[in-house]
Amino acid sequence: MNSITRTTACSPLGGRLARLVAAAAGLAAATPLAAGAGTLPGFMNMVTDSAAIFTVPLTARPAYLVPVADPTFRVPVTRIAGNVGAALGGGVSGSWGSDARHHYSKDQPWNSDGTLLVLQNSGSPSQVYLDGETYAVKFGKCSGYSVGDDRWHPSKAHPDERINVNGSELMWYDVVRCVKTRSWTLPFAVDYFGPSEGNPSNDGRYAALTDGTRMFVVDMDPQPPLAPYPAQRIGPAVSIASCGLADCSVDWVSVSASGTYVVVSYNGDHPRVYDVDPGTLALTPQVYAAGTAECSSHDPASGFIFDLGHADLAVNPFDSNEDVLVGQKRSWCPSTVKGVAMGSVIMVRLRDGAVTTLTNPTNEAAAHHISTRNLDRPGWAYVGYHDEPGKKYSDEILAVKLDGSKSVQRFAHKHSAYSGCYRCESHSVPSRDGRRVLWASNWTEDCLVCGASTDIKAFVADARDTTAIPVSDVIAPAPDSNLRPR
Repeated sequence: MNSITRTTACSPLGGRLARLVAAAAGLAAATPLAAGAGTLPGFMNMVTDSAAIFTVPLTARPAYLVPVADPTFRVPVTRIAGNVGAALGGGVSGSWGSDARHHYSKDQPWNSDGTLLVLQNSGSPSQVYLDGETYAVKFGKCSGYSVGDDRWHPSKAHPDERINVNGSELMWYDVVRCVKTRSWTLPFAVDYFGPSEGNPSNDGRYAALTDGTRMFVVDMDPQPPLAPYPAQRIGPAVSIASCGLADCSVDWVSVSASGTYVVVSYNGDHPRVYDVDPGTLALTPQVYAAGTAECSSHDPASGFIFDLGHADLAVNPFDSNEDVLVGQKRSWCPSTVKGVAMGSVIMVRLRDGAVTTLTNPTNEAAAHHISTRNLDRPGWAYVGYHDEPGKKYSDEILAVKLDGSKSVQRFAHKHSAYSGCYRCESHSVPSRDGRRVLWASNWTEDCLVCGASTDIKAFVADARDTTAIPVSDVIAPAPDSNLRPR
């Protein structure tokens, strides 16, 4: 059994975190704030100018657990994975590998109450659980836990449980007590968690699973008047192998944030929406009206919506909590919808297929991955951009508002070279409250002292307002033997 001390949002921050924050605050205070700064509740003073273009400054890779301020945006950045071969520390047996990072932009690394953060590790063990505030190593993977593809349970009632899909079994597993808490035998073996890009509904009740040709919905937490778990409630499987496209191979499947819909994204980023019958969990393609905005002559009457790449699901609080899909604009899609120029980040409402551009396309770099895992701060999507010098948002991580105002918060530069290296892609993902962003980087781009191209580590940009935290002392930078001059 693993041990953990849980804190609440109102608890005073620990001494170690206070020292880390004080160090970052001192560095940030010494750096001039970039133009167009603005303040939002709970955030430090951030760059919110949506038009400014910045050159990525040459920046040394941060040492392990030593925060430094991003030179452009002043947000403190901390590397939270240690040097290759170094012991994990904290009394935990094992060592850091050359690949120690989170899973993906659509997989929330923090648990529901923020006390834990999980990383994948090419060293040993393969999963490393960190303190969600200080990033100190807490424990490794339970010896009896057979991981297939898992996610934190999103409910604050289940902070220590992971929802794990492994072949024909779906389970909830408590990684602190090392106990399986719920289990379902699926009608057939499935392809990971939708495959590897699915999520449960925001309340943790529903999941959509597929074997690549069929899919179904599981009600993991039936509510009255339904019989509660352990009663099994699994909907009928529907074939998704025939779709009317030239290629009907499935890229990913996920239930929507509210559990009202399931989205299937076919190979090439062609999303199709299914309605979920709340009584039977049966799935039927959504029927959209003729003229609904779409791409490449897909059929809206068969459930197809505007093509979006690297997209994530959310509810939009600025539109009556409607289910939406937010993603990157694809090159073959219309550049305008109803006379409005489409930026690189686009939102589609699942109820009727309505399209909203969230960014202005003027001199905009191309968006890469999008995440809406900020469940406690709905109304924003977090975006990592490709490196396109001379364009706004080049190599940046930012948050964009879902109200169509094109408001942004700009967090940090990513500094990763990822051509031909999937795990070097940054896959930026926010914390639950949206005030921190985690990403992966080998730190070999625009660097004074660089990482090795194969040394991929996790970094966190922390934009929390820390003015109430007293300054105690500052942790001196530790030697970093894995850095090399460029």
